[in-house]
Amino acid sequence: MEPKLSKNRFITGFTGMRALAVIGVILYHLNPTIFSGGYLGVPVFMTLSGYLVTDHLLHEYETTGKFRYGHFWYKRLKKLYPTLIVMLLLTATFITIFQSNLLANLWQSVVTNLSYVYNWYEIANGQSYFQQFAGTQSPFTHLWTLSIEGQFYLVWPLIVILGLSLSGSSRPHHSPYRGLLLITIGISIISVILMALLFKPGTDPSRIYYGTDTRMFSLLLGAALAMVWPSKRKLQHFEQHQVLFFDIVGLIGLSGMLILGLTVHAQSAFLYHGGMLLFSIFTVLLMWAVIANTSHWNRFLTNPVFNWLGSRSYEIYVYQLPVFVFFTARFKNVANHPISYALIELLLIISISELSYRFVQVPFSHYDYQRWFSQLLKLLPRLTWQSLILSIIAIIGLFGIVQSTTINPKQANHSQLAQRIQKNANVEKQHNQALAQKIKKGKAVQRSKRDQQAVKKNGLTAKQLTVAQNLSGSAIGDSVMLAGRDDLQAIFPKLYIDAQVARQAEAGIPTIKSLSDRGLLGKNVIIGLGTNGNVTADTINEIMQIIGDKRQVFWINVHVPTQPWQNSVNMQLAAAEKQYRNLRIINWNEYISHHSGLLASDQTHPTQSGSSKYASFIAKNVLKPAQK
Repeated sequence: MEPKLSKNRFITGFTGMRALAVIGVILYHLNPTIFSGGYLGVPVFMTLSGYLVTDHLLHEYETTGKFRYGHFWYKRLKKLYPTLIVMLLLTATFITIFQSNLLANLWQSVVTNLSYVYNWYEIANGQSYFQQFAGTQSPFTHLWTLSIEGQFYLVWPLIVILGLSLSGSSRPHHSPYRGLLLITIGISIISVILMALLFKPGTDPSRIYYGTDTRMFSLLLGAALAMVWPSKRKLQHFEQHQVLFFDIVGLIGLSGMLILGLTVHAQSAFLYHGGMLLFSIFTVLLMWAVIANTSHWNRFLTNPVFNWLGSRSYEIYVYQLPVFVFFTARFKNVANHPISYALIELLLIISISELSYRFVQVPFSHYDYQRWFSQLLKLLPRLTWQSLILSIIAIIGLFGIVQSTTINPKQANHSQLAQRIQKNANVEKQHNQALAQKIKKGKAVQRSKRDQQAVKKNGLTAKQLTVAQNLSGSAIGDSVMLAGRDDLQAIFPKLYIDAQVARQAEAGIPTIKSLSDRGLLGKNVIIGLGTNGNVTADTINEIMQIIGDKRQVFWINVHVPTQPWQNSVNMQLAAAEKQYRNLRIINWNEYISHHSGLLASDQTHPTQSGSSKYASFIAKNVLKPAQK
C-alpha cells in the first residue's frame, strides 16, 4: 500500500512576508522616486517559492519514495492559471474597447504568458522594464516573474531527482542532501556571476532584470534553505539563548531587506554586482527565523492585515500594473495629483483583487477539472451572474486577441516613435565612433549640406548657426534626447551625444565620467536626465563635481506628466541652478506644456516634427548669453 502523503506545515509568517513583498512592489510602481527599492519585493516572492516547492518535493519523496511530476504541475496550474487567464482576458477586453493602440502584439503577450516564456519574449523584443509611459506601456510587463517561476516549476523537479540520486541513498532522509545542495549552490553562483558580467554601467539592464539565468539564484537560495531546514523541522523545546539567536537572525534579515529596499535604485551598479544576492540572503535569514518557530518573528508577521494581503498577494500583483497603465492613460496629469490619484489606484487594485480572490481563485482552485466537460452542459442553463460576467469578458477578450493577430506591429500607434528612437540609437553608435576619432585627432567637423538645409528651418539666426557649428561639447540624455538626436546633431555637428533608452540620472554618472576621462566632454555639457525617475541632490552634486566649474552645464528639465516625479525633479533642478554658477536650466517643461501637439501619445517624447522644435529650443537656450 502506497504511503499517504501528509501536508507540509503551514507557516503563517510566510504569508506576512508575501504581504511585505507585495506592498513594496505596489509602492515602487506608485512612486519609484520615493520607494526606489520596492521592486525588491519580487526576489522575496522568488525565495519563498524556491523554499516551498523544494520543501514539498523533498517531503513527497521522503514519504512515498517517488515524485509525481504530472500531479505537481496539475496542482501548480490549478492554483495559478485561473487568475492569470481571467486577468489576461480582462486586460484584453479593456484594450479592445478602450485602448486599441495596444492591440498590436497582444496575442503574443497572451500566448507567451500562458506558456511561461514571457520574460524571454520581453528580452527578444527589447522591452525595457525601466522606461514605461502611458499610452505605450504594456500592462503585462510585470508578468516576467511569473514566467521565471513557471520555468522553475518545469525544470527544478528534474534537477531535484538528479541531485537526490547523487545523495547515495534511495530514501533521502538517510542523507543530508549533500549532492543536491552542492548542485543548488553551484547553479546559484553561476547565476550571480552572469548577472555581474552582463551588467554594463550606464546602459538599460532590462536583459539582466528579466533573465531566468540571471535571476534564478533567489529561487535557489530558498531551495537551499529547504534542504538545510525543512518545514518539518520545528524546535519544540528550546532554550532562551535559541530564542535570542533567531530573534537576532530575523532582525538582521529584515533590517537588511529594509535598508536595501529603501536605498538601492533599480539601475544601481551595486544591485547587479552583489546587491541582489545580498538582499536574497537577508530574505533567507528572515525566513529561517520564521521557520524555526523559536523567535518572535513568526508571530510578528502573523496578523489580520498581513494575512489578508498575503493571501491575496498573487491577485494584487497581477492586477496592479494594468490598473496603473490604464488609469494613467485615461488621466494623464498624474504629476499634478500624485496623492489623490495614488489613493484611487490603490482602491481599484484592492477591489479588483478581492473580487478575483473570491470569485476566481477560491472556487477554481478547488474545482475538479476532471469532471469539467461532463458538467459544462449542466451549468449552461443555470448561469449565475458571476459566470455570465466571466463569459462576456472571455468573448470580448478572445475577440481582441484574435483581432490582434491581423495587426501589423509596425502599425501600432507608438511604433513610429519606438522605431525612430531605435534608429537614432543605431546612428548614434556609428556616428560617435567616427566623431571621437576626429575630436582626438583635432580634425575639423563640418555640418553636412543636408543638415545645413535642415537647420535653416529651425528658426535659428545665421549668427547662431555659425556659433553652433563650432561649439564643442557633449550631450548626455535618455530616450527623450534620443528621439530628437538627429536634429540636435544637425545643429551642433561637433557635439558628442550619448543618449540611451531608460537611462536614470544616477546611471548617467559613469557615462559622464567616461567622457571626461576620454577627453570628449568638451567645454559645454548638455544634460537631459530625469524622465525615468527622481534626480537627487547627491546625484546632481556628483555630476557637477565630475564636470567641474570650468565648463558650462545646461540641464533640460523634464516633461513627464504621467509620472509623479515630474514636479519634484524640476524643483530639484531649479534649486541646483541657484547653487552652481555654471549651471543653467533649460525649461523644456514650460515650453512644451503650451505645445503639447508636438508630443507623442505618451505625452513625453517629441514626435517626428516635434523633435526639430526640441532641438532648436535647446539650441536657442545654449546659444543665448548667460543671464547670471
